[in-house]
Amino acid sequence: MIWRFGILLATLAAPVSASAAVRAVFVGIDNYQFSRSAGVASAGFDDLSGAVGDTLRIKATLASVYGLALDAPSPGGCRSGNATSITLTNTCATKAAILQAWNGAIAASQPGDTLVLYFAGHGSRFIDDRALDQASRYNSTLMATNARQPGAVANADILDHEVRAVIDRATAKGVRVVTWFDSCNSGTASRDGQSASRTAPDLRVSGLRPIAQPAQYGTYGAYRVHLGAAGDGQDAKEVGSVGARAGVFTTALAGALQAMPRASFADIAARVVTEVTRATKGRQVPHAEGALRAALDGPEIRVATFDVVLDGGQLILAGGALVGITPGSRFALYPGTSAALRVGGDAPLLRARIVQVAPGMAVLAPEGPLPAGLPGRMVAREEMHGFGALKLGLAVADPAALAAVRRLGFVAVDARGPFALVAGPAGMELRGRGGTALATLPPATAAEFGVRLASALEKIARVEAWLNVVRPRPGVGLCVLNGNRATFDPAYCPPPPGRRTLKLEQPALVSIINESDAPRHGYVFAVGQKYDVTLVLPGFGAREPALAPGQALPIPDGQDIVPDETGPLRFVAIASDVPLNATVLEQSSTDMVDTTACLSAVARAFCLGADGARSGGGGRVNNWSAAVIDVEVVP
Repeated sequence: MIWRFGILLATLAAPVSASAAVRAVFVGIDNYQFSRSAGVASAGFDDLSGAVGDTLRIKATLASVYGLALDAPSPGGCRSGNATSITLTNTCATKAAILQAWNGAIAASQPGDTLVLYFAGHGSRFIDDRALDQASRYNSTLMATNARQPGAVANADILDHEVRAVIDRATAKGVRVVTWFDSCNSGTASRDGQSASRTAPDLRVSGLRPIAQPAQYGTYGAYRVHLGAAGDGQDAKEVGSVGARAGVFTTALAGALQAMPRASFADIAARVVTEVTRATKGRQVPHAEGALRAALDGPEIRVATFDVVLDGGQLILAGGALVGITPGSRFALYPGTSAALRVGGDAPLLRARIVQVAPGMAVLAPEGPLPAGLPGRMVAREEMHGFGALKLGLAVADPAALAAVRRLGFVAVDARGPFALVAGPAGMELRGRGGTALATLPPATAAEFGVRLASALEKIARVEAWLNVVRPRPGVGLCVLNGNRATFDPAYCPPPPGRRTLKLEQPALVSIINESDAPRHGYVFAVGQKYDVTLVLPGFGAREPALAPGQALPIPDGQDIVPDETGPLRFVAIASDVPLNATVLEQSSTDMVDTTACLSAVARAFCLGADGARSGGGGRVNNWSAAVIDVEVVP
């Protein structure tokens, strides 16, 4: 199943421009036209002193580290630009000018290019009197220099759904988008001086339809990454003497980029979060989401990684049975995400095996004594998956294919098994229950046969094992249907009288409802007939606050899920009292071989020709629920 999220083709390989470029738009605002500093006594906020300087600082860092030919500021001017970047400061940074610069940069970009949108200035929140779709009950804004004009009908706050619309236009074109916002409440879209506050009073609006989170993925493999200076309801600090102030977030970000050239966004974010949290004594905690396994000048490597903490001599992995962690699995531990994803890179700090598994966390036992000087936080990548007693029954007649199958410890040769390898027009075919074609393979004598077979069977086994754990459990509701979004009530979804169906090429309405008596974090997955797993909610890697009892989280406008082939389809909802690293469950279908296949121990047995290689035999979740809906996609 290849999903389309609106205009999204999430699993397409990318025809990337041969000369992919990095472009940027920088916005820094110290002086506001309608602040108290400008004489508006009722404004509720003052001018800043460090935002423009932050803009110059981040530009200098990007030019130095990545060799970007960024625009040079014009003396005494507030706007400058060239083919690579545009910079708007103070009076030039009106809402119209900012949006025009963003859209102009998208128009100038090609598929595979990266667009950095940097903003330093005031941020705020808005309360919509009629429509609220965030669990936090607030949505965030970026304040342009002409924001909050007394008596103005149209306000110059840039609302989070306006930011999202810009990002969607970019990713739809195949342009990767990186947003760095040094302002308050920047966890969702949108600064705090000796310490100044980069925040302003809440903006109350009426009749808008806010959208909680921007999309992460677009066409041609385009992704979205967001690093915000502060979470919802937090101030973003700028500190230092007047004339030499600087944002705590931008200072940390520039330092991370300088110290870690071409590191993954995950590693950059981890360093920034640590430094800012320490500097503000926990009052400001930056927020990161999206394709964090990517680097600024490279694609995302979509291999599951997990945070590991060293706690009292015990290695705790942030992932448990609810996200597919199994006893006996072997992990390599690295100092950061970049090292964990680097093929043929540095040796791991250590290797360890899963010895205890809970719903949301697991305990690792090191293979040998713990080395001295281990960092308190590490990143783990699975090297061998423990399937336990699970055996995929596979009918095999071809002798050459049989030799490859017998190297896979989780597969049992069984003439009556639910899966079969049969002769195909150009080689072999892997078929599933009911004869469903799962993968077209080359002849069993071909060099790539083993890799492609192992990749497909491992995907099947992982999903089968996960579904054995995630059985229906009271406390969560799941809604999946075709219908009219205008009349869709995400919190009320009675089952249809007959079998559940979805129409081919028609958007499906999906929501998750917290039916427990306590807050829960909600996740919805779609599992295709070729064992592809897509995280449907929260949308595109976003992080949502916990849902209150009775609250529902629907797919927001513009992020419809559209099936493009007929056949069975399963939706799985999980609600948990702690957040889960849900993106690690995502995988492509059995008929696709990922470029990172050889990072899997199962396929690596054939990649490296190692005859003896064979696959192995968050937080503490106290309460969780699950719901499963099977549908048939029909013409």
